[in-house]
Amino acid sequence: MLAMERMHPLRADRAWLPKRVRRSTRLVTGTVWAGTGAAIAGILGVTPLAIVMWKGLLLGGAGAALVGERAGRAMLRRQLARMTRGELALADVDARPEGDLVVVRGTIEAEATLRGLLVDAPGVYRRLTVSAHGTWIHEAAVDFTLVDDQGDRIMIQAAGARWLVPPRERITYPAARLGGDHVPHRLRMLAATRTEIEASERVLEVGTAVQIVGYKTTSADISGDVVGYRLPPQRATLCSGPELPLVITRLEDLA
Repeated sequence: MLAMERMHPLRADRAWLPKRVRRSTRLVTGTVWAGTGAAIAGILGVTPLAIVMWKGLLLGGAGAALVGERAGRAMLRRQLARMTRGELALADVDARPEGDLVVVRGTIEAEATLRGLLVDAPGVYRRLTVSAHGTWIHEAAVDFTLVDDQGDRIMIQAAGARWLVPPRERITYPAARLGGDHVPHRLRMLAATRTEIEASERVLEVGTAVQIVGYKTTSADISGDVVGYRLPPQRATLCSGPELPLVITRLEDLA
């Protein structure tokens, strides 16, 4: 059973971020863009051959966009980390107070998984970007377990979660690929109006190493710790909270 499913326009994809984090991220991205724009303008002003170098300048502008996006994402991750008290080992999460915001790392395990809509792969989270009457993001996730190198485990409640991913170029698919009964209704309606769509999809697969920012709680788990004869065994759990959703980032994307 899905723990989370939602669809929203691309322009609202970062609306969940606290305002101060959005401001810092935009400032860093804008600074990189402005610096590159000034450099290109300087080249055009002092180099007569600049007109014949326009392809190189365009590539430079595309590179600036990529660098700016990366710088913005790096600032976003630093801002999120500052809201916690530092990274924890999974074994230490259980000792943290209820509702404490923490950051941990580990590898994904899951008994129940979902599959991509365009990418035929099992995982715990899928994120689809599709262009049809605007650009839309469709996401879905299931609950899973995080395990570290010492074998310690915590549970991850995916309701409200967000997966931070770098942008990826969309490719063209036959719209019929999103016409099956397994496809959510709103996506089927978008695809039904076209013969082709531009889309990209990522699936967060079991075995992926991730960093997660979330709020500490506990949940029932038959293999967890017994905390009282009136309660079932409990295991430390991370979930979304009042100020931030649960935020997932692949360690590969942190590099």
